[in-house]
Amino acid sequence: MPLSTTLIIMAVSLTLAGLAWHMQRRPRETLDPPLPVPWTFLQILGIVVALAAAAHLISLATGHPFKGRFGF
Repeated sequence: MPLSTTLIIMAVSLTLAGLAWHMQRRPRETLDPPLPVPWTFLQILGIVVALAAAAHLISLATGHPFKGRFGF
């Protein structure tokens, strides 16, 4: 995956996490939302994808592929 694609994915995932953080902290007008959106799950998903993109950016910068704990 090229550098530009990785940067776009990282920017989108951080934007998703920021939007979810904002939506969780806004005051609610009613107790029944019209469409229940799992903002906590979306925030965690955005952060996990951003961390994976950061690991990929490090592997692109150093030239060494990312290896897991067990070497594969």
